[in-house]
Amino acid sequence: MNFKSWIKSNVYKGIKKIKTLFSSLKFPNLNTIVAANALLLSACALYISVQEVRIMRVQQKATMFPYLTITKTYNSEGYGIIIKNSGNGLAKINSYQVYNDSIHFRDWFDVLQNLSPESKIDYSMINTVGSIQNEMITPNEKLNLIFLRWNDETRLFENNLSSLKVKICYSSLLGESWMVTDDTTSNLVDNCSFEIEKEFGL
Repeated sequence: MNFKSWIKSNVYKGIKKIKTLFSSLKFPNLNTIVAANALLLSACALYISVQEVRIMRVQQKATMFPYLTITKTYNSEGYGIIIKNSGNGLAKINSYQVYNDSIHFRDWFDVLQNLSPESKIDYSMINTVGSIQNEMITPNEKLNLIFLRWNDETRLFENNLSSLKVKICYSSLLGESWMVTDDTTSNLVDNCSFEIEKEFGL
C-alpha cells in the first residue's frame, strides 16, 4: 500500500469513527426543547407572582400603620395636651399613663390636687376625653387629653404642666405595637404592658 492509499484509508476510518460517536449521542428533539422552555417560563411567572403578592402585602401593611404624637398646645383660648393620629391606620389605645418623677396619677383631679393645690380649678374649666384605654383613634383624628381655658386659676397651674409626662402604648389592626411619650416619637415595641396601678383614668 502506497502512502497515498494509507492516508485515504485512515481518513476514511477517522470519519467513520466520528459518525459512530455522533450517532451514539442522543440530542433532545424539538418537543423536548419546547416543553423545557415552557416549564422554565412557568417557573419564572410563578416567581414574579409571588414577589408581586409580597410587595402588595408590604404596601397594604404600610397603609394600615397609625402614628400617634403627643404635644402641648397653647392658643388664645387656653392650653393643654393633644394626641393626634398622623398615620394611615386605626390606633387602638392599650395603655395610657400620666405621671411625673414620683407619682402615677389616677385622673386629672388627682393631678390638680398634687401639682397645684393652691389653685381652685374645677371641671367646668377643663375639657378632657377622660379614659381612652381600648379607644380607637382614626387617621387625622385629634383628641384633647386635657384643655384648660385661660383664667386666673388655670394660669397658676400652667407652670406645672411642664412637669407632667404622658405615655401611651397603642397598636394597629395588624397587631404591631408602639410606645409614645410627650417628648419622644413613636417607637416599635414587642407588646404593650398593662399595669392597672399606673393606668390613668381607670
